[in-house]
Amino acid sequence: MDDTLLAGLPRIVRVAEEVRMRGWTCIVVAGAAAVYWLTRWLLGQPTRGAVTWLAALGVGVVVGVIGIVVSSRRQREALAHLEPPPPQVVYETRAHARERRTRASGVLFLAAVVFLVFDRLTNGHGELAGLIVGLLGPLGLVDLLEARGWDLAERSRLSRLYTVVRPRALIAPYGNVPVYEVPIGRPDGRANGQPTGVGRRLGED
Repeated sequence: MDDTLLAGLPRIVRVAEEVRMRGWTCIVVAGAAAVYWLTRWLLGQPTRGAVTWLAALGVGVVVGVIGIVVSSRRQREALAHLEPPPPQVVYETRAHARERRTRASGVLFLAAVVFLVFDRLTNGHGELAGLIVGLLGPLGLVDLLEARGWDLAERSRLSRLYTVVRPRALIAPYGNVPVYEVPIGRPDGRANGQPTGVGRRLGED
């Protein structure tokens, strides 16, 4: 099959790896925003510590509670409706996954930088940094907990669990998405949760 045609097909990726990457990216960006605020404070620039971190705490609690509820329900519903992967998809290679995830991380970092530059240009006192920490920190922690749940589900079911990433998407969506199951060591020619003779991986000859 032509590589151009393959590149236009949806790709399936290990759901645990995808969610874990998303979680670590959020935590790293939140940490960078916290370092930005701390640097301003150490340099003696105007900051509002109480306002900033109370806002971060308030946003973090709300986002964390909502994230845990939504994540638990999403995982529970997905595990109750597992099905084999559809034929018109390709398994994403590690090289393509690294490239896609690097671009996704870059976009998130750029968005955070734009917010912090706006805070600086408008003579803010670091409040936006606190909002970034409060938003992305809990999201990242929820994703890491969810990734652990997917790992446990794979081990208990002796299978690999995959989700779909659209051809031009940078990450899997946060909403309810189908999760596909490929048992390890299937008798139809598939092994280790990957196809051995059919359904070639994206970018392989």
